[in-house]
Amino acid sequence: MGSARTFFLNRSGATALEFAMVAPLFFGLVFSTIETGWIMVRSTALDRALDIAVRQVRIGAEPDQAAMKASICENMKLVVPACASAMVVEMTTVKSASDIPLSGAKCLDRGSTVATTGAYTTGAEQETLFVRACLVADPFTPLIGVALELPKDSLGGYWLVASSAFKKEPKKGT
Repeated sequence: MGSARTFFLNRSGATALEFAMVAPLFFGLVFSTIETGWIMVRSTALDRALDIAVRQVRIGAEPDQAAMKASICENMKLVVPACASAMVVEMTTVKSASDIPLSGAKCLDRGSTVATTGAYTTGAEQETLFVRACLVADPFTPLIGVALELPKDSLGGYWLVASSAFKKEPKKGT
């Protein structure tokens, strides 16, 4: 009886037990914060890169879909090194407000064998264009915190979408 009583009154493992109960919550919070910050960095980089690429189209450049994708990726290569193989770019002409695509962006599923491409046209002068880029990025902490809740493709990457609408300017001298 004395040894059972001694066992239950012994407090030498109380700190380890408290740590074991609180640590998963604390680490989940820390890693969710890191993941959310990394998502924001990538999302901001994608928005900026799309704006830079769109600026060239707005003033008269007419890149094809691959060149547009390369232009976007060039401006975010430090944040997403394998950008070109993980992005879909769509550009469509908008004649009225009802022409703006309301459905979800066409995004790549890296685990699928079906190629995903979006509609793409550089439009004519004075036309309004809507461009949207969808990038698949891998989570920084895939099995912890917020990364568990993100919608993902079949290989575990989540989607970042940036969009812009603009009116194509007339070329100089017209």
